[in-house]
Amino acid sequence: MEKWFNRRWYFRMNKKNQYTLQIMNQLEGRLSQREEKELSSWLEEDPKHREEYALIAKIVQEGRKKEFPGDPDVLEQWEKFVFPSEPAPGRNPLLAGFLSSGKRIGSILHPSRLAFAVLILCVIGASASWYHHSIHSLNTILTANRQHSHIQLPDGSTVYLNSGTELSYPKKFHGNARQVTLQGEAFFDVTQSGSPFVVKTSEGNITVLGTRFNIWAREKRTRVIVEEGRVRLTANAMDSSVVLFKNELSEIIQNNAPTQPVAAASEELPGWRSGKLVFTRTMLSELVGEIGRYYDVRISIHNPKLKTKTLTAHFDRLPLQQVLYAICTTLEIRYQYENGSYVLYSEKKQDDQ
Repeated sequence: MEKWFNRRWYFRMNKKNQYTLQIMNQLEGRLSQREEKELSSWLEEDPKHREEYALIAKIVQEGRKKEFPGDPDVLEQWEKFVFPSEPAPGRNPLLAGFLSSGKRIGSILHPSRLAFAVLILCVIGASASWYHHSIHSLNTILTANRQHSHIQLPDGSTVYLNSGTELSYPKKFHGNARQVTLQGEAFFDVTQSGSPFVVKTSEGNITVLGTRFNIWAREKRTRVIVEEGRVRLTANAMDSSVVLFKNELSEIIQNNAPTQPVAAASEELPGWRSGKLVFTRTMLSELVGEIGRYYDVRISIHNPKLKTKTLTAHFDRLPLQQVLYAICTTLEIRYQYENGSYVLYSEKKQDDQ
């Protein structure tokens, strides 16, 4: 068994199986210092690599339990063999060559060695399956209320997630585009690359080549504000799109086309990354959702007519009671705490009936 993984065979194998055979050689104690360093670097790249190492180590341990008969070393005998320059007198050269090759094939196909060869193929197959799964499976990040998070994508891009947000992305980008899926709110700082970066929401796609922008995707709306660079906002329901440049805003509402880009002043840019609540002509229905996620509370609106009222306000880490008081004073409404949640009412009781 010791010479079965001979280095000569290692270099004859396909390049994609390099690390599988390096692991096997390492388990047999036959790696050079350079190969040991190369394997260690590969194992540190990804936890999945270490899982593959553990799988192969287990298979090799099982293989060691198999006792092979003491037949001659196949590789050594094969390398020592020299084909005769001329056929022996009276013998058919084709028949002689066939018989000689048959003996060696029979030696290689010894049942115990054949079983181990099958084991090697299984390891390679498992490795290929693991690799396919690793590049096509998705990571999903969820943030709870009152929680912010940031992650680095496989291409080096950074995403900052607001509370109550879900982001899905592949463990490795492949193909002609880098694509992620968003539900909630996130700020993207995209690394420039030769392939476009695409964010999918329930209403449309945002396509960029390298820029900084914020996406709000909730309540059947997708709103995009560009801080730097440019993006293309495309609606799912129709063949319609707009291009946004620095400090411009556009949104898709349900199944409609994107609105024409409008200027977004610096104070309108999202402040949630610095802990602020920033609302610019924001409808009350959207506003209470953001406040509810920010403070992790339930807020409902008693009268549906109040949902379309709009408000412009900035709140910088104020207590919830102060925020609710400011909203109600501005919109001339009131609130009460009932059954574990806050309820917003019209100022006059009869307006809610």
